[in-house]
Parts: sequence; structure tokens; C-alpha cells
Amino acid sequence: MDVSQYLEIFLDETDEHLQNLNTQILQLEQEPDNMDTINEIFRAAHSLKGMAGTMGYKRMQTLTHDMENVFSEVRNGNIKVKAEMIDVLFQCLDALDEYNANIRENADEGTNDNEPLIKQLNDIMNDGKDGNDDAPEQAQTTEQPVEESGGKKWLNIKLGDSERTVLKEAVKQGKNAYGLTVSIQESCILKAARAFLVFKAIEEDGEIIVSDPPTQEIEDEKFGWDFSLLIISDSPLEKVIEAAKNVSEIQDVTGDVLDLDREETAASVEETETKPEEEQHAVPSAAPVPATPVKSDKKAEEKKPAANKPVVNRTVRVDIEKLDTLMNLVSELIIAKNSLVSASTVSGSSSTAVNEQIEYLESVTTSLHESVMKVRMVPIESTVSKFPRMVRDLQKKLGKKMELYMSGEETELDRTVVDEIGDPLMHLLRNSADHGLESAEVRKERGKPEVGSIFLDAYQDGNNVVIEVRDDGNGIDTEAVRNKAIERGVITPEQAENMSEKDSIELLFNAGFSTAKVVSDVSGRGVGLDVVKSKIEALSGEVEVKSKLGEGSSWIIRLPLTLAIIQALMVDIGNEKYAISLGAIQTIEDIPPHDVKLVQAKEVIQLRDLVIPLIRLNEILDIESKKDPEENMVVVIVKKGDKLAGLVVDELIGQQEIVIKPLGKYVSKCKVISGATVLGDGEVALILDANTLI
Repeated sequence: MDVSQYLEIFLDETDEHLQNLNTQILQLEQEPDNMDTINEIFRAAHSLKGMAGTMGYKRMQTLTHDMENVFSEVRNGNIKVKAEMIDVLFQCLDALDEYNANIRENADEGTNDNEPLIKQLNDIMNDGKDGNDDAPEQAQTTEQPVEESGGKKWLNIKLGDSERTVLKEAVKQGKNAYGLTVSIQESCILKAARAFLVFKAIEEDGEIIVSDPPTQEIEDEKFGWDFSLLIISDSPLEKVIEAAKNVSEIQDVTGDVLDLDREETAASVEETETKPEEEQHAVPSAAPVPATPVKSDKKAEEKKPAANKPVVNRTVRVDIEKLDTLMNLVSELIIAKNSLVSASTVSGSSSTAVNEQIEYLESVTTSLHESVMKVRMVPIESTVSKFPRMVRDLQKKLGKKMELYMSGEETELDRTVVDEIGDPLMHLLRNSADHGLESAEVRKERGKPEVGSIFLDAYQDGNNVVIEVRDDGNGIDTEAVRNKAIERGVITPEQAENMSEKDSIELLFNAGFSTAKVVSDVSGRGVGLDVVKSKIEALSGEVEVKSKLGEGSSWIIRLPLTLAIIQALMVDIGNEKYAISLGAIQTIEDIPPHDVKLVQAKEVIQLRDLVIPLIRLNEILDIESKKDPEENMVVVIVKKGDKLAGLVVDELIGQQEIVIKPLGKYVSKCKVISGATVLGDGEVALILDANTLI
């Protein structure tokens, strides 16, 4: 069977399962007795085993099978969750991650059998079994009810009134009522599929009234290696059992004729024992499991809602390249719309009908753009969910106590941005853990809680998404930073003396800069903050740092929501047109020339108690201004973090929806320009990067 066509789906789903396992095992470390978490881990390991087996990845299958075995024992109460076990499980996840990375690169899992890990998992299993030998009598008594009932687990099924009525009615009409318990081989990969093949085989000879566990749980593989059924059939019991046994990978099928009178008695006994408001009738059992009816007669079906009807999956996996193509087409449509608006303005044929249609086209293209953007948006959760595990590992490596608090994981960003943001955030978190937080002893001396706190908060702010990484550690020692910079020859001692605190912090973003005394596998090589800055700026974003010595530091990343289509202000400078992103603009001011003052030989204006530096774009861009120096200036006030600047332009053209076209590596040196756009008349206008200008 050629499974290569399923490779992409396999990789995506494996990533999801591994991330889920990371989260659940972290939770298990905090709450070792949480059965929901244990069941969830068992199911995820089981799903991974099944997927790996189907794809033919034997090593991956073996490892997940052993993980599943361990959790099977934990579920049954034979093994207790211990700290060493959590460490082994995390090593297993790293090994699975390695298999997954190999498969992604060359469709092969590699040759690492991870025998030491498998041995450790088996040791955990054996420990569990040895531990049980202490109380052999207790073990015997626990298993007794099953022995007594001779494996007749269908006796444990609780019956409601409607099912009881259906069974009695069927027996009156001369049909047979049977109870069956079906056991599946433990080597089976897709046990839910096997269960449904059994259902199908039985339904050819009869009708299933109740299953235990309910069908929805069987479909979700939320059951062990057996399930029970109550059925009615015209055929003899042997034929029904034979039909079920004919399904491959079925270990055994036991069954018997239902004694409805005995059940009636049992139900009335239970009724007297239960509280009056509990109107449930049940077959007695050591641990009754509620079951859901699968089929009943037509009247009963009409009365009851179809509880077991599976919810249809309403999501579709789409390759990001297809979305890129769709985005490009929408971009072209917007350019065409701008051309149409431009043409109708130039020709002067402003008939009301044409204008109405153009306005309608504008609203449709804007809505289409917004819809495509929403499709491309994904929560940053997919990136940040791996950080709690990383912080746990750092805690062990660095020997510090720390806790990570995250908020705003549901904040959405463009898919391409989310894919790129993981590395910068990882560097900032490692930075906080290693450089930011002090050791428990130092924290105690300073009157801080022993456990350091790292915060990762994400939220939307206008057209931007802001991600903050904060810690309550030492903050940035700017003097140490300056000394290191002098030592490295980045600045001179004279420059260091005149440096503001903010400028000193900026030194950290120099390539190869690190204040760590020792190079470790966590930090010290000076690779990190320069990568953060360049990555964020490549995404048209910015990084800002706030720090207070002794109290902690805060790293603020501001990113645009979209990288492809933006609302921009079009301006004239000389004979050329430029675009400035509306997201960066605060206000537009009309300033008389005599209001311009000089501070340290630089032009500034005073605006509502703020002193704002002026940037004359014609000088920066080397264009001759058309404006008379005596005329009032048009100043566009732009903002970057808490800094403001006034961009002096010749004229305003107006607001326009523009498509950003990258200029490629040929003009990457010119940081002032962040891209270009095609205007309605076919002319190309450059887009100014307000951040760089500031």
C-alpha cells in the first residue's frame, strides 16, 4: 500500500499529538493522580502508535507501544506516577520528535532504535508488577467479580426503560435476546475500526440495542481491549458469535442468552436501594458503566434524540501555499480595482451608475481581503504551547526555580508570522531564565519569592499584535553591558559615558554580544538577541526593552496583523509618490515654518507639551521639494513604541488600500524603504518604513 500520499497529514497530526502529550505530561507532573490526564496521554500514545504502524514506521510504533503499555498499567492502578517516570516520558517525546523531524526531511524515521529508552519504560513496567506482589490476596479479590461472571461483562450494562421494553417486546415476538462480550487482540492498531466491523457483522443477523462503552466512545477509541453488546436476533447464538469471530484481529467472543426475568428482579432491587429521584434501572455489577442505546424500535427512536450521531468535522486542512496563491489573486484584484477608480477619475466620465458600481466593487474587494486574512489567521497558541515544557527543562538545567505564566494564547496572527515568531520568543524566554532570574538564594536575600516568574502575554493593539516577555528578575545591568561593549570594541569609553540607559540596552542587540561569564548550552555564545531583532524587523515589526535594575525587565514585540495588504496614506514628495502605513500614523499637522526650533542642532516642533523631532523626507530621500520654504509644512506624526517623529511631506494624496510587493534582496540595504506598491495608474510607489526613520 502506498502511504506517501498521507505523509503530510501524518506529520501534521503527529505534531498535534506530540504537543498534546507535552502539555498533558506537564500537567501530570503537577497532578499525578488526575485520571483524565492519564486517559488523555494513553489515547494520544495509542493514536500515535496506530498512525506510525499504518505508515510503516516500526521504531516509532515500538516506542509509542511501550509508552501506551506504561499508561495502561497507570490507568489500572498498578503503577504510581513518579518524578523519574516523567523524565523518561519527556525523553520519549524528544525521541519521537527526532523521528518526526527525520520523516519530515526524508520520509524515513532513521536508524535510532532508542533501546535505552525502551529498557527504561520496561523497567517502569516491571517495577509496577513487582509492587503488586506485596498484596497478592488483594489482587485476587479485585479480579474475582470478572472470574465469577465468567467474562460476562455484558451483565454490567445498565438498561433504561425504553431498552428494557424493546428487549421484552422482541422476546414476545419470538426473537432471541443475547449478551456478548468481544475482546480485541492487543496487537490491533485500529481497534475502533475492528469494533465497527463487528457491529456490521452482527447487524446482518440481528439488531444491537445497547453497547458498553457507548458507540461514540468506541468511535473515539476511548475503551480498553473489549466491549459488550446486548442484541436481539432470529439466529442462534452460535451463528452470531461466529459472525463476530470472523472479523480479523478479534481475540475472543463470549455470549449467552439474556435472562430478562432475572434482570427485572435485579432492577427492582436496585430501584429500592437508590434515591427516589434516581429513575435509573440497571443490571447489577461491581462497577456499572452507563451505556448508550445504539438501535431501538422506530417509535422509541422518534422520541429520543440521536445522541450518538457523530458531529461532522467542520474544519479543513489547507496547504499554506494555496492560501498564498489566493492572497496574491486578491492583491491583484485590489490593484485592478485601484486602476478602475483611477481611470474613472482621469476620464472624468463620472456617471452615477459607474461610481456606484465602483463603490460596490471597493466594498466587495475589501470584504474579500478581510475574509482571506481571517482564513490565514491562526492563534499563536500553536507556537507558544511548547514553551512550558522548555521552561521546565531550563529549570532543571540551570538549577533555578521558575514558573511560566501565559495569557492571550488565542490572539491571532498571520500564519507566516506565527511560523517565524517561535525562534525569537524562545530566545527571549531563555534569556529571561538565564540572565534575568536570579538563583533562589539571591532572591531570598532580596526579599523576593524563591520561585521566579516569567510572563508571556499576547494581545491585539489596533492594527498590531503585541507580545510581551517579562520577568521579575534582576533587570538589565546597563553598566555591565557598557563595560562588555568597551571590552569588545563596540564602543569607546567616551561614548559609554554619554550613553543613555536606553542606548545601553540597545547594545545587547549587536551580533555576537553576550554578558554571560560562561558559555553553556543555554546561552553565552552571543547568538540570540541579534537574531530576535533581525527576525522581528524582517516581519515589519519592532522590539522594545524596558528594564528596572533589581525588579526585572520587559521585552515588547509589536507585529503588524498582516504582511500583504495594508491601509496607507499616500503622500507627494517632489515629483514622487510614497506610501506610509496608517498603523504608524498618529496625527497630521499643519505647521508654520516659524514654529520649528533647534535642539542640539536638530529641528524639532512643540506639539501639545511634546517635543517632536522633525524628519525632512526630501533630504533623506534626496528629492527636491516642490514646496515654498515660507509655506506651512505638512507634518505626518508617526509613532514607534513611545517615540514620536514628524515626517515633513509636500502634499497629501489620500488614504488607499495598497498591496505590498517585496523588493527582493537587491535593495535590502535601504532600510528606509520596506517595499513597493503598484498604483492604480500602473505607477510604482515606494513604501516608507516609519520605524527605521524614527
